[in-house]
Amino acid sequence: MNCRGQFSLIAALLVAVVLIGTVIITYSVIRNSPVREQAQILSAIDETNFALKQILGFTVGYYGSVLQVTGNTSYAKELSIKYFQSGLVNIANMHPEWGTSFNLSNIDLSTYWYTNDSWSTGKLAINYSLTGLGLYGITYETSCKLAVQVKETTDNHVQLNITKDEKEHLINLGKQNFKFYRYIYENSTWKTVSPINDTSIKSFPDGTYLINMSDPALSGIDPYSYVVQVEDQRGIVVIASSFSRYTCTLNWNNTLYAPLRNATDATMVVELLQNGTMRWLGQNLNLTTQAKPIPPIPVKAIRVNQTINGINQEVPFQIEDWASDYKIPLGLTNNASVFNSRTMLVFLVNPNVSKVTIWWNGSDTATQTPYATTNRYFQDDVSNPFNAVLKNRYLTLNVIVDLYEKIFKVKSTVRTSTSTAELMRINGLIYCDTPPAYVISNGVVRDIVQYEPEWLQSWGTTKVNNTYSQIVLTLPANATYYTYAIRTIFINSVQNRILTDLCPIRLAVSIGQPLTENGTASGYPMVLNVTGLFYNFSASCWQHHWSQLTSASGTKGAGIMFTDETNKMLYYFDKIAGANTGTLNVSSTAIEFLPVSSRAQVTNFVDALDITWYGAVVTFDGTTPIYKQDNSGLWIIAEHPPVITVTTES
Repeated sequence: MNCRGQFSLIAALLVAVVLIGTVIITYSVIRNSPVREQAQILSAIDETNFALKQILGFTVGYYGSVLQVTGNTSYAKELSIKYFQSGLVNIANMHPEWGTSFNLSNIDLSTYWYTNDSWSTGKLAINYSLTGLGLYGITYETSCKLAVQVKETTDNHVQLNITKDEKEHLINLGKQNFKFYRYIYENSTWKTVSPINDTSIKSFPDGTYLINMSDPALSGIDPYSYVVQVEDQRGIVVIASSFSRYTCTLNWNNTLYAPLRNATDATMVVELLQNGTMRWLGQNLNLTTQAKPIPPIPVKAIRVNQTINGINQEVPFQIEDWASDYKIPLGLTNNASVFNSRTMLVFLVNPNVSKVTIWWNGSDTATQTPYATTNRYFQDDVSNPFNAVLKNRYLTLNVIVDLYEKIFKVKSTVRTSTSTAELMRINGLIYCDTPPAYVISNGVVRDIVQYEPEWLQSWGTTKVNNTYSQIVLTLPANATYYTYAIRTIFINSVQNRILTDLCPIRLAVSIGQPLTENGTASGYPMVLNVTGLFYNFSASCWQHHWSQLTSASGTKGAGIMFTDETNKMLYYFDKIAGANTGTLNVSSTAIEFLPVSSRAQVTNFVDALDITWYGAVVTFDGTTPIYKQDNSGLWIIAEHPPVITVTTES
């Protein structure tokens, strides 16, 4: 019995050994069989394809980040392709034994932003080989996309619908994925802010998000007029906006402007700044609504339409770069940039314009409209910068630096009528011996000239030490005037400054019948036809906005006009002098704009001051004068510019 038991035990052990050996052999065969090799190959292909799709998503996000900052599509694509190619190197290095190599067939990156239906997308076509696995010429195509649709705002909740790739609802975004744009007026910049409270965001299975704009971080952002950046987990960015245009409705005083409806030279130049302010002759236009800051949209995307006599049409405009809080002109803006705090949009209006629409094409492939680049009006010759000629069809300007007299002069001619302005005289002296800078010549809607007169420190008797000046002239299209911005900068001075004469502009005209505004009544000028000094009679009354010298017929002549703000600046030194020293000095041959005159000098003036006087010089011959006896004229656009209502639309 014991032997039989031992035999049974030995037999069982032998069976177990055979079974174990069989299992080992079986699994060894499976491991080395073609089926396992096929599984490894499929896994390698899947892993490579997955990595390529991930890298594509990161690349789309990188492309959007560069585009957001620069607005330069070519530059953004160049950097993004390099970024993608570096990703291919990383993929190959993950499994060097696979012998991975890539041949990029095509990568297409595109965005459509700043609209209520915005997206970012990328498409990839690539060929690759895994030589270590014996695989060659594998073709792979894929795409990725993030789309944001702005829905209607209700009960202070904005509503967004978000999808990814093939319209897959994206439902797992958190508060950190939403960044709303807020404009900071103090430093003229855009800042993005996310909601603070988790409860401020609700998501739904269809990809809809409700965001409560009462969240403390979002206070002050208009829930009906907003820009939001959405970023998903792949880093893909989309900038969506509840609007894609600003509509500016111009309200003209019909009674005053009726005589100017048919005047082709009753042109105003409107400067739109990034913060939404609109300016004319250095003064902010009156807005009935809150100013609407311009988002950092690509310059090339911007368009301007106007409704003129009831017909909507695209119109010329130009976008300019400025420095020092819009005081120093730099030139036309590069179209591969974004609208920013140094950028100004300039367009023309007249009393027949009832509406101005500023809109943009959201595509990253948009090209700049020829209405922003084509010269339609000017025939300038600045080959001799000391005696340049600027022409806008109506008016010819000769910009002259007289090297003998050391004077900066501007001669304006309309038909046979001529006026000559001498600019920036202090204490009877000016010294000019360098050429002006023709910042913009042969422009789209205006030319710009800049000049900097100087007063030498060695002129001790003039007592104008530590004093500098800057002159900016513009010649608009369709106008019989040019504008001036004459800036004087007084630096803190240890030495005493004495001002006996400060004349930003002296306009000489050969025709000599004077007409000068001396107060207003019911919105119309009270006009005097006498010579003499016109100064302020009351601390709260701004009396003088214009003066002109005209022929007996009233059809020929020239003059200057300016707004309320500059009228106040004419009297700026009155409080320093302790008397009414700011005047218009009108004779039969010249008009002088004198913040400091012979009525009272300014002494012991050592403090810093940065002051600018704005205005326009009008020359006319059968064209619209500043003032006509029937109370019409260009004075209306200086004293009663239109009131503007700004709204946003999608």
